[in-house]
Amino acid sequence: MNLKLELEQIDLNHSSVNLDALIEEMTLQIGSTDPVLRDELIYTTFGKLVMENHLSESQLTRLLSTCLNENHLFYHIGEKGTDAVFTRSFSVLVIALLLEKDRETHFLQDEQVNDTINACFRYIREEKDTRGFVEGKGWAHSMAHGADALTEAVKHPVFRMESMAECLDVLEACLFKEADYVDDEDERLLFVIEALLNKGMKEERLSQWLNELHQRLASLFEENGYCVGSFHKKRNVLVFLKSCYFRLLITNECAEARGIIEEIVERWTRKIYIGE
Repeated sequence: MNLKLELEQIDLNHSSVNLDALIEEMTLQIGSTDPVLRDELIYTTFGKLVMENHLSESQLTRLLSTCLNENHLFYHIGEKGTDAVFTRSFSVLVIALLLEKDRETHFLQDEQVNDTINACFRYIREEKDTRGFVEGKGWAHSMAHGADALTEAVKHPVFRMESMAECLDVLEACLFKEADYVDDEDERLLFVIEALLNKGMKEERLSQWLNELHQRLASLFEENGYCVGSFHKKRNVLVFLKSCYFRLLITNECAEARGIIEEIVERWTRKIYIGE
């Protein structure tokens, strides 16, 4: 049967469903350029299979192993503008589901969780196709999906604060990619910051990191001047900082960090628009 038709008609509670065969076919087509099949049917069905307890521990583990392999999460990694991004991006989104599920059921060994977290770090660093919505093919949204997986990684009890510095480095790398984020990537990335704060990251460390973003941006302008690439990175960083400011304001926390964001935004406003 055609997978699209099968998923439209499937009843997961029916005992005749061959889940192993279904998972195999869905992972084969996880990067379909048909947005209805990929997003509304395959991903949604994976969500139900994983979160509604339709899969055994061995099936969950095999699914994770498949999503992490070179034909999924790292499929043609480094390419830009090709359809391969859909396979990578929706694989990392399923990985986020599996990390969330493991927080509840602990079907993975700690080593497997750590390997998964490291794979997520690697994926976000190496992904070059940062498109959000692709006309005719739907959401690629690789950085937003990667941020979702990173958030679940931080929330996981196996994640240790010794990995906090690398996690912040990965976020910084994301903000300084050759990208023009216009599809709320900043909001999704902020969930990682919230997860780190909830995990125990001190406000002083957040403030230090915010200043490091400013310093890197200033160095970029000094090295490359007022070019298009510099302005795109400035936009990505400042939009993220402004979103971070209001998220912290809403939750009424990290007053010192909010003050630093105010200073950074003011400096860049004066630098670019006032000429000081």
